[in-house]
Amino acid sequence: MLRIVFITALILLPSIGSAEPTNFRAGIGAFALDIGHAPAGLPDGSQTGFSLFGEFPQSNHTASRFILYRIDGGDGVRLTGGETQLMWGMGLAQPGFRLYTGPAWHYDRMRVTRSGGHNTRTFNGWGWQIGTGWQYRAVTLDVAATFRDRHDYNRETRRAGLPKGDVWTHNLLLSYRF
Repeated sequence: MLRIVFITALILLPSIGSAEPTNFRAGIGAFALDIGHAPAGLPDGSQTGFSLFGEFPQSNHTASRFILYRIDGGDGVRLTGGETQLMWGMGLAQPGFRLYTGPAWHYDRMRVTRSGGHNTRTFNGWGWQIGTGWQYRAVTLDVAATFRDRHDYNRETRRAGLPKGDVWTHNLLLSYRF
């Protein structure tokens, strides 16, 4: 997955023109969901998926982002979902260094293994995200993480007889500003 992100960056770099683009960004990324003490069949951070996202900075200090993601692991992990993020920080609408944080809301549909087979379960709730990155001309590379409300996920860990754990997402995001 990381190879796809870097190959896309190499393809996009020569196409960066001198015309001033808008602030809308679209991109791809590598995505991981890490459920602490996850039972078998739920993401534990070792499975990486991909994401597609759109971002719109309203100013240099505020922005919003919507991410769609999927993990389709060979070890039985199946997850699709989305996350909406509000971003407050600096450098969000201009080239150079970016640093941001803010609230997030997620919605996951995950295949859950039970004694009677597999069921699809919905997990949703609030989170808090933080990220940093660099924008060079119209290309932006970000590293971000979201700490999620663990209530829904802990129902599955308790059902499996495991202790509660924290829930994090990790993203490596590459976008192009149109």
